Amino acid sequence: MFNTNTSGISTNVYGLSQKTRALSHITAEADVNRFLVGTTALKEENEIALLEAKEGEGVRCLSIFPHPKEIHSITSCPFDASLFFSVYNTSGGGSNSNDNTNTNNDYKSSLWRINETMDSIDELFELKGHTGTIKPILCDPSGSNNFIISLDDSNIRLWSKIDDQNEPTVVKQFGNLSKLSVGSINPNISNQLATANDVNIKGWDFRNAKETFSMDKAHSEQIRDIDFNPNKPYYLLSAGDDCKLKIWDTRQTRDPVKIFSGHNHWIWSAKFNRYHDQLIITSSSDNTVKLWNLYSLSSAVNSENNISNSNEQQSPNEQQPPNEQQQQQPVKQKKNKRNEDQLIKTYEEHEDSVYNISWSSSNFLFASLSYDGRFVVNNVPKEYSDILSYI
Repeated sequence: MFNTNTSGISTNVYGLSQKTRALSHITAEADVNRFLVGTTALKEENEIALLEAKEGEGVRCLSIFPHPKEIHSITSCPFDASLFFSVYNTSGGGSNSNDNTNTNNDYKSSLWRINETMDSIDELFELKGHTGTIKPILCDPSGSNNFIISLDDSNIRLWSKIDDQNEPTVVKQFGNLSKLSVGSINPNISNQLATANDVNIKGWDFRNAKETFSMDKAHSEQIRDIDFNPNKPYYLLSAGDDCKLKIWDTRQTRDPVKIFSGHNHWIWSAKFNRYHDQLIITSSSDNTVKLWNLYSLSSAVNSENNISNSNEQQSPNEQQPPNEQQQQQPVKQKKNKRNEDQLIKTYEEHEDSVYNISWSSSNFLFASLSYDGRFVVNNVPKEYSDILSYI
């Protein structure tokens, strides 16, 4: 049965019984909207829920998998829907729900396989050698299994090919940074990785471990998330404890090219829409999710310019001359709010810090997860999605 919403609110909500902060969209399943959600209980047995969302029908739980210890992140493998990495704390020391700082903790990361009947998971191997807190595992955004990247508090590791027959090995280790927090692989430029450490952002060619760009003091407080634009190779977003969402051009890194303000507490997660990169979602410990429109720096501008140029290149016989009345009356330009950089909507269904968000396989559906175990699915407002569907 789908856990449909009966309160009259136009959202789909599913409640887990324990605290949560780990969420991953299963990108390898392009025809359905499925997510993995992990719990972070200190004393109780932890679990991973496999959830499916259908527009107009709600959210249902397909299965629950027991998982050892508190789960801090999940990364579904884009090359195989049955495989995922989890990062978990085996010491049971716990973490501050308002921070990523931990003391006397032993973090591990393992690759798991969901069995064919979807009733259990098997551990295939552990990524060994990390120290401190392990960050979410990064897979190749192109969908290959040729490599993965892992980060801990100070180092970046490039691992060899991933399969269920052989354990991967570390191909290269680099970084030696302080307070590494998150990373993002550029889907448009081969071998390019961006990382955030404290208030700084650095770019890397991860095959030769060389730094390619940097933004020192990119934020005034700790950076929690970064994400490359999926369609424009040089644009990167960042967000963090200063409550700001910033957009950067990695070719000119002195200042951000755009800044959005709107949250009144830390931003934990920020993501570009993979299909319509003018859409960005952010989540915060102010208990809200915000949807932003970044039209001016999106690939939609190029698409519309191409259409406009095509129309202008029509032959004289194809162009219709205006009649005398049309020539005398000035044309009123209708304001198109889709072309404005602005906040589209604030979603307020959560009652606790929203630690994680993710777009889905559908163009305009996204999920959010708060610390109290509430999983919420929302859609881009119809007035935006209707227009964008034709681009």
